[in-house]
Amino acid sequence: MLMKLFVALLLILVFLKVVNPDLSILPKETIERKALPMDVSYETIEAESYLNMIRTGAGMMRLSSNTQLQSAAKAHAYYLVSNNESDHFEIKGHKNFTGEKPVDRTMNAGYLSRVVSENISTDNHNAHQSVDGLFSAIYHRFAFLSPAINEVGVGVMQRESDSDKSAFVYVMGNSDMNALCSGKSFNGTGRYWKSCKDLSHRVRDKAYMKALNYNKQNNPDMILFPYDGQKEVPPAFYAEIPDPLPDHDVSGFPVSVAFNDYYFKHVTLISFDLFDQKDNVVNTYLMDSNNDPNHRFSEKQFAIFPLKRLEYNSRYRVLLTYGYNDKIKKITWYFNTKYIKEKFYIMEKSFDKLTVETKKSYVIYFRPLDAHDVLTDMQFPADVDVQFLDNNTIKLTIMSDKHDDFELSSGTRHLRIIVKN
Repeated sequence: MLMKLFVALLLILVFLKVVNPDLSILPKETIERKALPMDVSYETIEAESYLNMIRTGAGMMRLSSNTQLQSAAKAHAYYLVSNNESDHFEIKGHKNFTGEKPVDRTMNAGYLSRVVSENISTDNHNAHQSVDGLFSAIYHRFAFLSPAINEVGVGVMQRESDSDKSAFVYVMGNSDMNALCSGKSFNGTGRYWKSCKDLSHRVRDKAYMKALNYNKQNNPDMILFPYDGQKEVPPAFYAEIPDPLPDHDVSGFPVSVAFNDYYFKHVTLISFDLFDQKDNVVNTYLMDSNNDPNHRFSEKQFAIFPLKRLEYNSRYRVLLTYGYNDKIKKITWYFNTKYIKEKFYIMEKSFDKLTVETKKSYVIYFRPLDAHDVLTDMQFPADVDVQFLDNNTIKLTIMSDKHDDFELSSGTRHLRIIVKN
């Protein structure tokens, strides 16, 4: 997954992107399997709905749909797919160009406020895959869980001639900020903001902060993720650009807390721990504004990165201790990782064998042997159905009634499949 983040002075413009890993399937008899064509209208609605389901699960306000933001998001998704690109910046002269920067595209679509943010994911096959990928990436997550936003526009596009090429674009804003730009320009003395499409339009600092704080005060004082009681949490995190964990190609799904600055002026993190199903402490790396290698965290954002993947079908406990107003407080919450319904096999060695039956599905998890062990190209017979669930997990189904034994190979990992006909 790839990501870019840019912060513009005063306007707090955050642009983010996620791109699927370069993970390909190479059958021994060369065939080309494409993703099924998406129902773009459905996936657009589902992406917004799923995003709001996660926000409300975390106790946050829903994001309302804004047609101007949606128009900008849809236009950029169309541009990305048309030009086979994956970036927040468009290049003038390329097909379907609508604006160099996200703020240019939102203004061209009629949105008046310059205070906007954008998340992108490309080459996803459905809305859930897109949103889950963005939430696994810590910088994207904080953008989606911002307490200052209250509206969104989602754009989805898939190339007709190549269903593997797709783009999901999410553009977020603040309706109260946008409304200020259609009002009267502030002509008095004191602080003001040039946060509107018309740069001569001034927004009084008091009105600006009121619009910013209205959403913050209607969101939780602490935003926890995964949230308490959340199920089906992905067990892994892979990579972003810029990468918060450059020494790891695979690690565990990060756990985060963001203290809402409307309620917390100063806060001190004392401890942040994750416990597995047996109540053993999970080895994690704590990241905050002091050690974030890309300097994207605010002083009230914290995350712990498990240094190894979390387990499937497991319940985890989080214990957070912090200091505020000379008081020490503790909070505990729980979440569950993805539950595998099919027959489940964990491969923990470089070489192994597995007996399977035809016409049945098996989920095979290649447990990483080190921090860089992810599946790359995989070889298998053409009449075997293989789907990647993530970069270490596949779903295997032998379609024919009778089949010879064969081998699944990816890099140094080799799994002999013994077929029980």
